[in-house]
Amino acid sequence: MKVKDIFGKAKSFWHGLTPGRRSALVAVTLAALLAAGFLVQWLVRPQYAPLFTNMQQQDAAAVTAKLKEMKVPYRLTGDGTTIEVPKDQIYQLRLDLASAGVLNNGQGFELFDQNKLGMTDFERNLDYQRALQEELRRTIVTLDEVEDARVHLVIPQPSVFLQQQQPPSAAVVLKLKPLARLKPEQVKGIMELIAASVPGLKLENIRVIDMYGNVLSDGVADSANAPLSQKQQTQMEIKRQFEKDLEQRLQSMLTQILGPGKAVAMVTADLNFDQQEINQTTWGKQGALRSEEIKTEQGTSNGGTGGVAGTAGNNGPGYPAVNPANGNYNTSDTVHNYELDKTDTHTIVAPGQVRRLSTAVAVNGPVNAALNNQIQQIVSAAVGYQPARGDQITVTSLAFDNSLQQQMAADMAAQQQRQQRLRQYLLWGGVGLVSLALLVTLIVLILRRRRQAALEEQMAAAALPAGVPVEPLVVEPVEPVEPEDLEKQRQEAQRKAKLEQLQEIIRQRPEDAALLLKAWLAED
Repeated sequence: MKVKDIFGKAKSFWHGLTPGRRSALVAVTLAALLAAGFLVQWLVRPQYAPLFTNMQQQDAAAVTAKLKEMKVPYRLTGDGTTIEVPKDQIYQLRLDLASAGVLNNGQGFELFDQNKLGMTDFERNLDYQRALQEELRRTIVTLDEVEDARVHLVIPQPSVFLQQQQPPSAAVVLKLKPLARLKPEQVKGIMELIAASVPGLKLENIRVIDMYGNVLSDGVADSANAPLSQKQQTQMEIKRQFEKDLEQRLQSMLTQILGPGKAVAMVTADLNFDQQEINQTTWGKQGALRSEEIKTEQGTSNGGTGGVAGTAGNNGPGYPAVNPANGNYNTSDTVHNYELDKTDTHTIVAPGQVRRLSTAVAVNGPVNAALNNQIQQIVSAAVGYQPARGDQITVTSLAFDNSLQQQMAADMAAQQQRQQRLRQYLLWGGVGLVSLALLVTLIVLILRRRRQAALEEQMAAAALPAGVPVEPLVVEPVEPVEPEDLEKQRQEAQRKAKLEQLQEIIRQRPEDAALLLKAWLAED
Protein backbone atom coordinates (compact mmCIF):
# COMPACT_ATOMS: atom_id res chain seq x y z
CA MET A 1 0.00 0.00 0.00
CA LYS A 2 1.37 3.40 -1.00
CA VAL A 3 1.72 6.30 1.32
CA LYS A 4 -0.61 8.35 -0.87
CA ASP A 5 -3.31 5.72 -0.50
CA ILE A 6 -2.88 5.75 3.26
CA PHE A 7 -3.25 9.53 3.39
CA GLY A 8 -6.23 9.32 1.09
CA LYS A 9 -8.00 6.80 3.27
CA ALA A 10 -7.21 8.83 6.35
CA LYS A 11 -8.58 11.95 4.68
CA SER A 12 -11.74 10.20 3.59
CA PHE A 13 -12.12 8.76 7.11
CA TRP A 14 -11.70 12.26 8.58
CA HIS A 15 -14.26 13.79 6.22
CA GLY A 16 -16.68 11.00 7.02
CA LEU A 17 -16.70 11.87 10.74
CA THR A 18 -19.14 14.25 12.33
CA PRO A 19 -17.81 17.41 14.05
CA GLY A 20 -18.41 15.88 17.51
CA ARG A 21 -16.48 12.75 16.65
CA ARG A 22 -13.67 14.84 15.19
CA SER A 23 -13.34 16.78 18.47
CA ALA A 24 -13.39 13.58 20.50
CA LEU A 25 -10.73 12.00 18.27
CA VAL A 26 -8.48 15.07 18.57
CA ALA A 27 -8.85 15.11 22.39
CA VAL A 28 -8.11 11.40 22.70
CA THR A 29 -5.05 11.73 20.44
CA LEU A 30 -3.66 14.66 22.42
CA ALA A 31 -4.23 12.85 25.73
CA ALA A 32 -2.48 9.75 24.39
CA LEU A 33 0.49 11.83 23.20
CA LEU A 34 0.79 13.62 26.56
CA ALA A 35 0.58 10.35 28.46
CA ALA A 36 3.23 8.82 26.21
CA GLY A 37 5.46 11.86 26.73
CA PHE A 38 5.14 11.71 30.52
CA LEU A 39 5.78 7.98 30.48
CA VAL A 40 8.92 8.37 28.39
CA GLN A 41 10.13 11.21 30.61
CA TRP A 42 9.50 9.14 33.75
CA LEU A 43 11.32 6.14 32.29
CA VAL A 44 14.27 8.16 31.01
CA ARG A 45 14.77 10.53 33.97
CA PRO A 46 17.52 9.54 36.45
CA GLN A 47 16.56 8.10 39.81
CA TYR A 48 17.70 10.37 42.62
CA ALA A 49 18.91 9.22 46.03
CA PRO A 50 20.15 11.18 49.08
CA LEU A 51 23.84 12.02 48.91
CA PHE A 52 23.94 13.77 52.32
CA THR A 53 21.19 14.43 54.88
CA ASN A 54 20.78 16.85 57.82
CA MET A 55 23.48 19.19 56.56
CA GLN A 56 24.26 22.65 57.82
CA GLN A 57 23.65 25.55 55.45
CA GLN A 58 27.31 26.35 54.91
CA ASP A 59 28.14 22.68 54.29
CA ALA A 60 25.24 22.31 51.85
CA ALA A 61 26.34 25.45 50.03
CA ALA A 62 29.89 24.11 49.67
CA VAL A 63 28.67 20.74 48.37
CA THR A 64 26.25 22.27 45.84
CA ALA A 65 28.94 24.63 44.57
CA LYS A 66 31.25 21.68 43.99
CA LEU A 67 28.48 19.72 42.25
CA LYS A 68 27.84 22.68 39.94
CA GLU A 69 31.53 22.81 39.18
CA MET A 70 31.49 19.09 38.39
CA LYS A 71 28.31 19.57 36.27
CA VAL A 72 26.41 16.93 38.21
CA PRO A 73 22.59 17.28 38.40
CA TYR A 74 21.22 17.54 41.91
CA ARG A 75 18.16 18.66 43.80
CA LEU A 76 17.56 19.94 47.33
CA THR A 77 14.94 18.48 49.65
CA GLY A 78 14.13 18.73 53.34
CA ASP A 79 14.31 22.56 53.46
CA GLY A 80 17.78 22.50 51.92
CA THR A 81 19.29 20.05 54.42
CA THR A 82 19.28 17.04 52.06
CA ILE A 83 21.08 16.85 48.71
CA GLU A 84 19.96 14.22 46.19
CA VAL A 85 21.96 13.14 43.14
CA PRO A 86 21.55 10.38 40.52
CA LYS A 87 21.52 7.03 42.25
CA ASP A 88 24.25 5.48 40.12
CA GLN A 89 26.74 8.27 41.03
CA ILE A 90 26.38 8.41 44.82
CA TYR A 91 29.47 6.49 45.91
CA GLN A 92 31.78 8.04 43.33
CA LEU A 93 30.59 11.54 44.23
CA ARG A 94 31.19 10.90 47.92
CA LEU A 95 34.75 9.84 47.20
CA ASP A 96 35.32 12.84 44.92
CA LEU A 97 33.92 15.31 47.47
CA ALA A 98 35.93 13.74 50.27
CA SER A 99 39.15 13.94 48.26
CA ALA A 100 38.41 17.56 47.39
CA GLY A 101 38.06 18.42 51.10
CA VAL A 102 34.50 19.65 50.78
CA LEU A 103 33.14 17.37 53.49
CA ASN A 104 35.45 18.68 56.18
CA ASN A 105 33.76 21.26 58.41
CA GLY A 106 37.19 22.43 59.47
CA GLN A 107 40.81 21.49 59.26
CA GLY A 108 42.57 19.69 62.04
CA PHE A 109 46.27 19.12 62.12
CA GLU A 110 46.13 19.19 58.30
CA LEU A 111 46.85 22.89 58.75
CA PHE A 112 50.49 22.00 59.39
CA ASP A 113 50.90 19.77 56.35
CA GLN A 114 52.20 22.74 54.43
CA ASN A 115 54.68 24.99 56.17
CA LYS A 116 54.25 28.67 55.49
CA LEU A 117 57.28 30.89 55.47
CA GLY A 118 57.18 34.00 57.55
CA MET A 119 54.64 32.79 60.13
CA THR A 120 54.84 34.45 63.49
CA ASP A 121 54.54 32.64 66.79
CA PHE A 122 51.09 34.13 67.31
CA GLU A 123 49.86 32.77 63.99
CA ARG A 124 51.37 29.36 64.69
CA ASN A 125 49.76 29.22 68.14
CA LEU A 126 46.43 30.29 66.65
CA ASP A 127 46.63 27.57 63.99
CA TYR A 128 47.47 25.03 66.68
CA GLN A 129 44.42 26.08 68.69
CA ARG A 130 42.16 25.85 65.63
CA ALA A 131 43.54 22.43 64.71
CA LEU A 132 43.12 21.15 68.27
CA GLN A 133 39.51 22.37 68.38
CA GLU A 134 38.71 20.56 65.15
CA GLU A 135 40.38 17.34 66.27
CA LEU A 136 38.41 17.38 69.52
CA ARG A 137 35.19 18.06 67.61
CA ARG A 138 35.81 15.09 65.31
CA THR A 139 36.37 12.85 68.31
CA ILE A 140 33.25 14.04 70.14
CA VAL A 141 30.91 13.54 67.16
CA THR A 142 31.85 9.85 67.08
CA LEU A 143 29.48 9.32 70.01
CA ASP A 144 26.19 7.75 68.95
CA GLU A 145 24.10 10.39 70.73
CA VAL A 146 25.96 13.42 69.30
CA GLU A 147 25.04 14.71 65.86
CA ASP A 148 27.35 17.72 65.79
CA ALA A 149 29.58 19.65 68.17
CA ARG A 150 31.54 22.88 68.50
CA VAL A 151 34.65 23.19 70.71
CA HIS A 152 36.03 26.52 71.92
CA LEU A 153 39.38 26.62 73.66
CA VAL A 154 40.94 29.52 75.51
CA ILE A 155 44.67 28.93 75.82
CA PRO A 156 46.40 31.98 77.35
CA GLN A 157 49.96 32.86 76.52
CA PRO A 158 52.53 31.74 79.10
CA SER A 159 53.79 34.44 81.44
CA VAL A 160 57.05 34.70 83.36
CA PHE A 161 55.08 35.89 86.40
CA LEU A 162 53.18 33.10 88.12
CA GLN A 163 50.60 35.46 89.60
CA GLN A 164 49.68 36.75 86.15
CA GLN A 165 49.39 33.30 84.56
CA GLN A 166 45.77 32.64 83.57
CA PRO A 167 44.41 29.07 83.55
CA PRO A 168 43.09 27.63 80.27
CA SER A 169 39.37 26.98 79.80
CA ALA A 170 37.09 25.28 77.32
CA ALA A 171 33.44 25.29 76.23
CA VAL A 172 31.64 22.60 74.24
CA VAL A 173 28.28 22.96 72.47
CA LEU A 174 26.58 19.66 71.60
CA LYS A 175 23.80 19.04 69.11
CA LEU A 176 22.19 15.78 70.12
CA LYS A 177 20.25 13.46 67.88
CA PRO A 178 16.44 13.35 68.24
CA LEU A 179 15.35 11.69 71.50
CA ALA A 180 19.00 11.19 72.49
CA ARG A 181 20.31 11.98 75.96
CA LEU A 182 23.81 11.93 77.40
CA LYS A 183 24.48 10.23 80.72
CA PRO A 184 26.55 12.06 83.35
CA GLU A 185 29.33 9.52 82.78
CA GLN A 186 29.43 10.40 79.09
CA VAL A 187 29.54 14.14 79.83
CA LYS A 188 32.40 13.55 82.25
CA GLY A 189 34.16 11.48 79.60
CA ILE A 190 33.98 14.41 77.17
CA MET A 191 35.36 16.71 79.83
CA GLU A 192 38.17 14.29 80.63
CA LEU A 193 39.02 14.08 76.93
CA ILE A 194 39.34 17.86 76.62
CA ALA A 195 41.25 18.20 79.89
CA ALA A 196 43.76 15.56 78.78
CA SER A 197 44.25 17.30 75.41
CA VAL A 198 45.03 20.77 76.74
CA PRO A 199 47.96 21.18 79.13
CA GLY A 200 47.00 22.64 82.49
CA LEU A 201 43.24 22.47 81.83
CA LYS A 202 41.19 21.40 84.84
CA LEU A 203 37.74 19.85 84.82
CA GLU A 204 36.17 22.73 86.75
CA ASN A 205 37.16 25.08 83.88
CA ILE A 206 35.24 23.09 81.25
CA ARG A 207 31.60 23.78 80.41
CA VAL A 208 29.40 21.51 78.30
CA ILE A 209 25.99 22.70 77.08
CA ASP A 210 23.44 21.33 74.64
CA MET A 211 21.70 23.02 71.75
CA TYR A 212 18.94 24.32 74.07
CA GLY A 213 21.38 26.03 76.43
CA ASN A 214 21.13 23.45 79.21
CA VAL A 215 24.37 23.11 81.16
CA LEU A 216 25.30 19.42 81.21
CA SER A 217 28.54 19.76 83.19
CA ASP A 218 27.11 21.07 86.46
CA GLY A 219 28.16 18.79 89.31
CA VAL A 220 29.79 16.30 86.94
CA ALA A 221 33.42 17.31 87.39
CA ASP A 222 33.47 16.84 91.15
CA SER A 223 30.52 15.57 93.09
CA ALA A 224 31.92 17.15 96.26
CA ASN A 225 31.68 20.61 94.70
CA ALA A 226 28.20 20.07 93.30
CA PRO A 227 25.44 22.45 94.36
CA LEU A 228 23.59 21.58 97.55
CA SER A 229 20.23 21.17 95.80
CA GLN A 230 21.74 18.74 93.33
CA LYS A 231 23.33 16.74 96.14
CA GLN A 232 20.03 16.53 97.97
CA GLN A 233 18.25 15.48 94.81
CA THR A 234 20.83 12.75 94.20
CA GLN A 235 20.54 11.53 97.77
CA MET A 236 16.75 11.43 97.56
CA GLU A 237 16.94 9.44 94.34
CA ILE A 238 19.30 6.92 95.93
CA LYS A 239 17.08 6.65 99.00
CA ARG A 240 13.91 6.17 96.98
CA GLN A 241 15.54 3.63 94.70
CA PHE A 242 16.73 1.63 97.72
CA GLU A 243 13.25 1.69 99.25
CA LYS A 244 11.63 0.78 95.94
CA ASP A 245 13.88 -2.26 95.50
CA LEU A 246 13.01 -3.54 98.98
CA GLU A 247 9.30 -2.90 98.42
CA GLN A 248 9.30 -4.79 95.14
CA ARG A 249 11.02 -7.77 96.71
CA LEU A 250 8.58 -7.80 99.63
CA GLN A 251 5.55 -7.32 97.39
CA SER A 252 6.62 -10.14 95.09
CA MET A 253 7.14 -12.48 98.03
CA LEU A 254 3.84 -11.59 99.71
CA THR A 255 1.98 -12.00 96.43
CA GLN A 256 3.37 -15.52 96.06
CA ILE A 257 2.38 -16.37 99.65
CA LEU A 258 -0.97 -14.61 100.18
CA GLY A 259 -2.12 -14.07 96.61
CA PRO A 260 -2.44 -10.99 94.41
CA GLY A 261 -3.97 -7.94 96.04
CA LYS A 262 -3.88 -9.48 99.52
CA ALA A 263 -1.00 -7.47 101.01
CA VAL A 264 0.77 -4.13 100.62
CA ALA A 265 4.33 -3.45 101.81
CA MET A 266 6.01 -0.08 102.38
CA VAL A 267 9.62 0.54 103.43
CA THR A 268 11.15 3.72 104.83
CA ALA A 269 14.94 3.84 105.02
CA ASP A 270 17.13 6.28 106.89
CA LEU A 271 20.47 6.44 105.07
CA ASN A 272 23.64 8.10 106.30
CA PHE A 273 25.25 10.10 103.52
CA ASP A 274 28.10 11.42 105.69
CA GLN A 275 31.51 10.40 104.45
CA GLN A 276 33.85 9.42 107.29
CA GLU A 277 37.57 8.71 107.41
CA ILE A 278 38.81 6.89 110.55
CA ASN A 279 42.49 6.46 111.59
CA GLN A 280 43.01 4.13 114.58
CA THR A 281 46.17 2.85 116.30
CA THR A 282 46.00 -0.17 118.64
CA TRP A 283 48.85 -1.21 120.96
CA GLY A 284 49.29 -4.79 122.04
CA LYS A 285 49.64 -5.87 125.67
CA GLN A 286 52.73 -8.04 125.22
CA GLY A 287 55.89 -6.88 123.53
CA ALA A 288 58.61 -8.72 121.69
CA LEU A 289 62.31 -8.41 122.63
CA ARG A 290 63.89 -6.28 119.96
CA SER A 291 67.46 -5.80 121.43
CA GLU A 292 69.46 -6.51 124.54
CA GLU A 293 72.46 -4.50 125.87
CA ILE A 294 74.79 -5.86 128.60
CA LYS A 295 77.63 -3.78 130.13
CA THR A 296 80.29 -5.43 132.36
CA GLU A 297 83.13 -3.51 134.10
CA GLN A 298 86.00 -5.03 136.08
CA GLY A 299 89.00 -3.37 137.77
CA THR A 300 91.55 -3.25 140.64
CA SER A 301 91.96 -0.30 143.04
CA ASN A 302 95.31 0.57 144.80
CA GLY A 303 95.65 2.40 148.17
CA GLY A 304 96.15 6.15 147.81
CA THR A 305 98.77 8.47 149.43
CA GLY A 306 98.06 8.98 153.15
CA GLY A 307 97.55 12.27 154.87
CA VAL A 308 94.99 14.98 154.90
CA ALA A 309 94.16 16.91 151.86
CA GLY A 310 94.88 20.60 151.77
CA THR A 311 97.39 22.81 153.61
CA ALA A 312 98.13 22.59 157.20
CA GLY A 313 96.48 25.88 158.05
CA ASN A 314 93.23 24.91 156.49
CA ASN A 315 93.01 21.39 157.74
CA GLY A 316 90.23 20.50 160.08
CA PRO A 317 90.07 17.54 162.30
CA GLY A 318 91.36 14.33 160.61
CA TYR A 319 89.44 11.12 160.16
CA PRO A 320 90.93 7.74 159.36
CA ALA A 321 90.61 6.44 155.77
CA VAL A 322 88.21 3.62 154.95
CA ASN A 323 89.65 0.59 153.16
CA PRO A 324 92.93 2.15 152.68
CA ALA A 325 94.24 -1.11 151.37
CA ASN A 326 94.23 -2.28 147.69
CA GLY A 327 91.01 -4.11 146.25
CA ASN A 328 89.17 -5.49 143.09
CA TYR A 329 85.68 -4.36 141.74
CA ASN A 330 83.20 -5.88 139.16
CA THR A 331 80.17 -3.97 137.62
CA SER A 332 77.43 -5.52 135.34
CA ASP A 333 74.53 -3.58 133.61
CA THR A 334 71.89 -5.20 131.35
CA VAL A 335 69.35 -3.23 129.17
CA HIS A 336 66.42 -5.03 127.37
CA ASN A 337 64.58 -3.14 124.56
CA TYR A 338 61.05 -4.45 123.78
CA GLU A 339 58.92 -3.71 120.64
CA LEU A 340 55.22 -3.37 121.45
CA ASP A 341 52.47 -4.64 119.05
CA LYS A 342 51.05 -1.76 117.04
CA THR A 343 48.07 -1.90 114.63
CA ASP A 344 47.24 1.12 112.43
CA THR A 345 43.74 1.08 110.87
CA HIS A 346 42.67 3.51 108.14
CA THR A 347 38.95 3.22 107.38
CA ILE A 348 36.90 5.27 104.91
CA VAL A 349 33.18 4.82 105.44
CA ALA A 350 31.35 5.32 102.14
CA PRO A 351 28.12 7.38 102.25
CA GLY A 352 24.82 5.59 101.98
CA GLN A 353 25.00 3.32 105.03
CA VAL A 354 21.65 2.23 106.46
CA ARG A 355 20.90 3.80 109.81
CA ARG A 356 17.43 2.45 110.36
CA LEU A 357 14.69 0.60 108.48
CA SER A 358 10.96 0.86 109.08
CA THR A 359 8.76 -1.69 107.34
CA ALA A 360 4.96 -1.76 107.31
CA VAL A 361 2.89 -4.63 105.92
CA ALA A 362 -0.90 -4.41 105.61
CA VAL A 363 -2.80 -7.66 105.01
CA ASN A 364 -6.32 -7.74 103.63
CA GLY A 365 -8.71 -9.44 106.04
CA PRO A 366 -8.27 -10.99 109.46
CA VAL A 367 -4.92 -12.59 110.33
CA ASN A 368 -4.38 -14.93 113.26
CA ALA A 369 -1.42 -14.66 115.59
CA ALA A 370 0.48 -17.55 114.03
CA LEU A 371 0.25 -16.13 110.51
CA ASN A 372 1.15 -12.67 111.81
CA ASN A 373 4.27 -14.08 113.45
CA GLN A 374 5.24 -15.94 110.29
CA ILE A 375 4.84 -12.82 108.16
CA GLN A 376 7.01 -10.83 110.58
CA GLN A 377 9.74 -13.47 110.46
CA ILE A 378 9.67 -13.58 106.65
CA VAL A 379 9.77 -9.79 106.33
CA SER A 380 12.57 -9.56 108.92
CA ALA A 381 14.72 -11.95 106.93
CA ALA A 382 13.89 -10.24 103.64
CA VAL A 383 14.82 -6.68 104.68
CA GLY A 384 17.76 -7.59 106.96
CA TYR A 385 16.12 -6.65 110.24
CA GLN A 386 18.60 -5.51 112.93
CA PRO A 387 17.12 -4.54 116.31
CA ALA A 388 20.43 -2.98 117.39
CA ARG A 389 20.06 -0.08 114.97
CA GLY A 390 16.38 0.49 115.83
CA ASP A 391 14.64 -1.25 112.91
CA GLN A 392 10.86 -1.62 113.08
CA ILE A 393 8.47 -4.08 111.45
CA THR A 394 4.71 -3.71 111.70
CA VAL A 395 2.20 -6.22 110.34
CA THR A 396 -1.45 -5.13 110.45
CA SER A 397 -4.61 -6.81 109.22
CA LEU A 398 -7.10 -4.44 107.63
CA ALA A 399 -10.04 -4.68 105.29
CA PHE A 400 -8.97 -3.15 101.98
CA ASP A 401 -11.28 -0.74 100.21
CA ASN A 402 -11.85 -2.46 96.88
CA SER A 403 -14.72 -0.23 95.80
CA LEU A 404 -12.66 1.44 93.09
CA GLN A 405 -11.46 -1.89 91.71
CA GLN A 406 -14.98 -3.28 91.87
CA GLN A 407 -16.34 -0.22 90.12
CA MET A 408 -13.68 -0.47 87.43
CA ALA A 409 -14.40 -4.18 87.01
CA ALA A 410 -18.13 -3.44 86.78
CA ASP A 411 -17.51 -0.70 84.25
CA MET A 412 -15.32 -3.01 82.18
CA ALA A 413 -17.94 -5.77 82.37
CA ALA A 414 -20.67 -3.30 81.34
CA GLN A 415 -18.50 -2.06 78.49
CA GLN A 416 -17.94 -5.62 77.31
CA GLN A 417 -21.65 -6.32 77.50
CA ARG A 418 -22.43 -3.20 75.51
CA GLN A 419 -19.90 -4.17 72.90
CA GLN A 420 -21.31 -7.69 72.78
CA ARG A 421 -24.87 -6.36 72.41
CA LEU A 422 -23.70 -3.96 69.72
CA ARG A 423 -22.08 -6.84 67.83
CA GLN A 424 -25.29 -8.85 68.18
CA TYR A 425 -27.37 -5.92 66.93
CA LEU A 426 -25.05 -5.46 63.99
CA LEU A 427 -25.23 -9.18 63.23
CA TRP A 428 -29.00 -9.20 63.46
CA GLY A 429 -29.23 -6.05 61.36
CA GLY A 430 -26.98 -7.57 58.71
CA VAL A 431 -29.03 -10.76 58.65
CA GLY A 432 -32.23 -8.70 58.45
CA LEU A 433 -30.90 -6.60 55.57
CA VAL A 434 -29.77 -9.68 53.68
CA SER A 435 -33.15 -11.36 54.29
CA LEU A 436 -34.99 -8.24 53.17
CA ALA A 437 -32.85 -8.01 50.03
CA LEU A 438 -33.53 -11.67 49.24
CA LEU A 439 -37.25 -11.18 49.86
CA VAL A 440 -37.43 -8.12 47.60
CA THR A 441 -35.51 -9.96 44.89
CA LEU A 442 -37.85 -12.95 45.16
CA ILE A 443 -40.94 -10.74 44.95
CA VAL A 444 -39.57 -8.94 41.91
CA LEU A 445 -38.86 -12.24 40.17
CA ILE A 446 -42.31 -13.60 40.98
CA LEU A 447 -44.01 -10.45 39.71
CA ARG A 448 -41.88 -10.50 36.56
CA ARG A 449 -42.73 -14.15 35.90
CA ARG A 450 -46.44 -13.49 36.45
CA ARG A 451 -46.41 -10.52 34.10
CA GLN A 452 -44.56 -12.56 31.50
CA ALA A 453 -47.04 -15.44 31.78
CA ALA A 454 -50.01 -13.07 31.48
CA LEU A 455 -48.48 -11.46 28.39
CA GLU A 456 -47.90 -14.83 26.78
CA GLU A 457 -51.51 -15.84 27.50
CA GLN A 458 -52.77 -12.60 25.98
CA MET A 459 -50.68 -13.10 22.89
CA ALA A 460 -51.89 -16.69 22.54
CA ALA A 461 -55.54 -15.63 22.96
CA ALA A 462 -55.15 -12.83 20.43
CA ALA A 463 -53.96 -15.14 17.64
CA LEU A 464 -57.32 -14.70 15.73
CA PRO A 465 -59.34 -12.09 17.50
CA ALA A 466 -63.09 -12.36 17.07
CA GLY A 467 -64.86 -9.91 14.80
CA VAL A 468 -61.93 -9.41 12.49
CA PRO A 469 -63.24 -9.66 8.89
CA VAL A 470 -61.56 -12.23 6.80
CA GLU A 471 -61.39 -11.62 3.12
CA PRO A 472 -62.45 -14.49 0.92
CA LEU A 473 -59.68 -16.51 -0.40
CA VAL A 474 -59.39 -16.37 -4.14
CA VAL A 475 -58.08 -19.57 -5.53
CA GLU A 476 -56.24 -19.26 -8.73
CA PRO A 477 -55.45 -22.19 -10.87
CA VAL A 478 -52.02 -23.38 -10.09
CA GLU A 479 -49.91 -26.04 -11.36
CA PRO A 480 -50.00 -29.34 -9.50
CA VAL A 481 -47.32 -29.58 -6.87
CA GLU A 482 -45.90 -32.32 -4.83
CA PRO A 483 -47.19 -33.06 -1.27
CA GLU A 484 -43.91 -32.02 0.26
CA ASP A 485 -44.09 -28.63 -1.42
CA LEU A 486 -47.62 -28.19 -0.17
CA GLU A 487 -46.51 -28.86 3.40
CA LYS A 488 -43.72 -26.29 3.12
CA GLN A 489 -46.06 -23.69 1.67
CA ARG A 490 -48.57 -24.32 4.46
CA GLN A 491 -45.93 -23.87 7.15
CA GLU A 492 -44.65 -20.73 5.47
CA ALA A 493 -48.16 -19.33 5.34
CA GLN A 494 -48.71 -20.08 9.03
CA ARG A 495 -45.40 -18.41 9.94
CA LYS A 496 -46.31 -15.30 7.96
CA ALA A 497 -49.76 -15.17 9.55
CA LYS A 498 -48.30 -15.43 13.09
CA LEU A 499 -45.73 -12.80 12.26
CA GLU A 500 -48.40 -10.40 11.06
CA GLN A 501 -50.47 -11.05 14.18
CA LEU A 502 -47.41 -10.42 16.38
CA GLN A 503 -46.71 -7.15 14.61
CA GLU A 504 -50.28 -6.11 15.10
CA ILE A 505 -50.12 -6.87 18.85
CA ILE A 506 -46.86 -4.94 19.10
CA ARG A 507 -48.44 -1.94 17.44
CA GLN A 508 -51.44 -2.10 19.76
CA ARG A 509 -49.59 -2.87 23.04
CA PRO A 510 -45.91 -1.92 22.77
CA GLU A 511 -45.30 -1.78 26.59
CA ASP A 512 -46.30 -5.37 27.15
CA ALA A 513 -44.26 -6.49 24.19
CA ALA A 514 -41.19 -4.70 25.59
CA LEU A 515 -41.62 -6.40 28.98
CA LEU A 516 -41.95 -9.76 27.31
CA LEU A 517 -38.77 -9.23 25.29
CA LYS A 518 -36.89 -8.19 28.46
CA ALA A 519 -38.06 -11.31 30.23
CA TRP A 520 -36.90 -13.46 27.32
CA LEU A 521 -33.53 -11.78 27.27
CA ALA A 522 -33.18 -12.24 31.04
CA GLU A 523 -33.95 -15.95 30.68
CA ASP A 524 -31.36 -16.31 27.92
